[in-house]
Amino acid sequence: MRAARQSGLTLIEMVLTILILSIALVMISAVLSGGLGRSSDTTQELRSVALAQSYLDEILGKRFDENSAPRGIPPCSAATVACTVAGSFGPDGGELREDYDDVDDYHGLDEGDGQVNPLQDAEGATRTGYDNFRVQISVRYIDIGVEEVNLGVAANDLDDNEDAKLITVTVSYTADASGVSYSAYKANF
Repeated sequence: MRAARQSGLTLIEMVLTILILSIALVMISAVLSGGLGRSSDTTQELRSVALAQSYLDEILGKRFDENSAPRGIPPCSAATVACTVAGSFGPDGGELREDYDDVDDYHGLDEGDGQVNPLQDAEGATRTGYDNFRVQISVRYIDIGVEEVNLGVAANDLDDNEDAKLITVTVSYTADASGVSYSAYKANF
């Protein structure tokens, strides 16, 4: 008589299988949880870009200078009416946020998280949904002799330091306190 042969797993084989599966499960969980943590950063970055774009759109819709004609022609210059001196950039004599009428009024604006003023829109109303965001704005004349030449500014017939202003909007949020800067030029016309 032949002995019947049994097939199956031994106890050692089962323990090894469970051990290998548990290690694989831990590794998969770690990969997935890391991806979920980074996806919230992407959401914050997208909101940062949208906020910066709204500020830049608002600023670029304003006149180049307090001394510019309402439609920009003729531009302020040494030959007509002098442009605002760079040291005088900022709100003009008690202007409130909703009264800003030219680009350099925004210089030094600092709103949002940790500041006295909350984030505001062009009408001075508080922006909602950006509780942990901060916006800082600087405005300066272009510097013909330095980095702007490398960016092609001279090729666009901008040959005087008062031909354009560089607007830099820096948006930061709680998770990224250093922030990201977004820039645009406003030409004198």
